[in-house]
Amino acid sequence: MGRGAPMTTQTHFAFRIDRWTDDGESIVEHVGGAEDFQVAMATYYAARKRWPKAAMTLREGTRVIEDSRRSRICTLFSFPWSEKGREGGGR
Repeated sequence: MGRGAPMTTQTHFAFRIDRWTDDGESIVEHVGGAEDFQVAMATYYAARKRWPKAAMTLREGTRVIEDSRRSRICTLFSFPWSEKGREGGGR
């Protein structure tokens, strides 16, 4: 790199991968962050492989996309009624 403008390090990302304490109350380590969804998923699965027994999450803001403590079937399907409670709506 040349001697141009100083480089800045990005500290906030669209997606974050965290390793949690066994009780799920605190983050032990921020494993990684990414702006791209596919990179975030790859990082999450690499972290799961590295720490197979650890509680891990992949989040976009407050939305949990993957949680190692959750059944995989829950992350594959989105039920239309599950979002209505948060919006205060309903039929």
